[in-house]
Amino acid sequence: MWDYVIIAVFTLLLISGVKFVNWVWIEPKKMEKFFRKQGLKGNSYRLLFGDANEISDMYKEAYSKTLGPYDDIVPRVMPFINKTVEKYGKNSFAWIGPKPRLIISEAELMKIVVNKYRNYQKSFKASNKITRLVVGGLALYEGDEWSKSRMKLNPAFHVDKLKQKIPAIQACCEDILNQWKKKILKDGSNIVDVLDYLEDYSGSVVTRTLFSTPFTPEMRRNFHYLRDLSIMTDTASKPFNIPGFWYFPTERKRKAVAMEKEVRNSLTSMINERLNVRNAAGGQDGQDLLDLFLDELYDGTIKSNRVKARIIEDAIAQCKLFYFAGYDTTSNLLVWTLITLASHQNWQTRAREEVFQVLGNSNELTHDSLNQLKIVSMILYEVLRLYPPVMELSRVVEDETELGGYRIPKGILVQLPIAKLHRSTEIWGEDALEFKPDRFAEGVLKASNGHAAFMPFSWGPRICIGQNFALMEGKIFLAQFLCTFTFELSPTYKHAPYAAFTVQAQYGAPLVLNKL
Repeated sequence: MWDYVIIAVFTLLLISGVKFVNWVWIEPKKMEKFFRKQGLKGNSYRLLFGDANEISDMYKEAYSKTLGPYDDIVPRVMPFINKTVEKYGKNSFAWIGPKPRLIISEAELMKIVVNKYRNYQKSFKASNKITRLVVGGLALYEGDEWSKSRMKLNPAFHVDKLKQKIPAIQACCEDILNQWKKKILKDGSNIVDVLDYLEDYSGSVVTRTLFSTPFTPEMRRNFHYLRDLSIMTDTASKPFNIPGFWYFPTERKRKAVAMEKEVRNSLTSMINERLNVRNAAGGQDGQDLLDLFLDELYDGTIKSNRVKARIIEDAIAQCKLFYFAGYDTTSNLLVWTLITLASHQNWQTRAREEVFQVLGNSNELTHDSLNQLKIVSMILYEVLRLYPPVMELSRVVEDETELGGYRIPKGILVQLPIAKLHRSTEIWGEDALEFKPDRFAEGVLKASNGHAAFMPFSWGPRICIGQNFALMEGKIFLAQFLCTFTFELSPTYKHAPYAAFTVQAQYGAPLVLNKL
């Protein structure tokens, strides 16, 4: 009998060993040969970790130094991708552990990838576990599920709905500006690190206008937890996760799970409170985003507890997504806008003059007056070009396909370096690294010389649903801020963009504010 047991165990070990060798060596070398045969270039595969150690070392080196205010940020925020493209060409390959990824930086091919969203699907399902604690809902859906959800949410971001939010957004802005005025008077210093305040501004806008809830200390904590979770993902500098490592009781995992639990409990309480209010009122659905997430539960026709639980779980995922995206994207856009205008006083002056000309003696912003702020719009577009919220997009090939003459097998990760595309001299001209908002004077297509090469909010059918909301929010803040302060960089400012989920200011954004 023991002979059979030994044979069975030996057989299982042999099969497991063969599978492991195939995963860790044979299959990667086969894929490397497959790509090289098509003319693609990249590093030779290195056992188990691929390029992971080199990526990590390059980020450590890049983050150990700060930049000059006019330096190219790409070698700092994506050093490995930058080196790979410079060394091996616009379309090349690299390694996430034993799995290859294709780096596609040709504008026309990038456009194809984001347009054909059914075959090039979002990579969050292939991401590490912490990423999935933050990202869910609309960002995770694919195919018909995504189409249905997107169609349902579109009305919340229609221009008529956005117009109605202007007074509330303006009130959020005034709260922050008043805090800065008081701080300057109280401290006797006019140096303010604006980063945390701008996070509070975008957080209060999201909670008040999209979810009809006050911006409480609990809500602020939720935003900070989601921000910290996004930083913990560290997908840029540590792209390879050893399979099964998540199940080890590490301190990182413990912190991540604890923070997500706090956010989840808070959102569950908010959802239950909304359900109680709506059920008592007999429905009245469709008032804000939270109502759109929950409207199936308002009419009382759903009796199954399992279905109710699924709807609430989906609502929690959607809330986390829109909380984080609305908070992180706009706050970072404004941080980089203020930093950039602080070092380009001529554009700061031009923008301020335009705001005074459009508004006159009125402090009230309207949809029409916002549309007249052409210089402000050009500035925001140029900042989005130079500091895109997301430095790269990743997609996973659903079915074997062809792209630009290259055959790509199912399951391959395709990486689109947006930050590098936005600074390409071939597309934007020899002044691509310079801050020149007037390149957008005749529109985005003219600025990019006819290429679909401006992708701060992605491109195609899956372009960010909240892009117009974010731009409106940014315009409102910038217009009111320019009417209140002149500003310049603090002597303590260090220019150090770094890559988390979004491109962030590593050492904050201290500015010298002078009240007008």
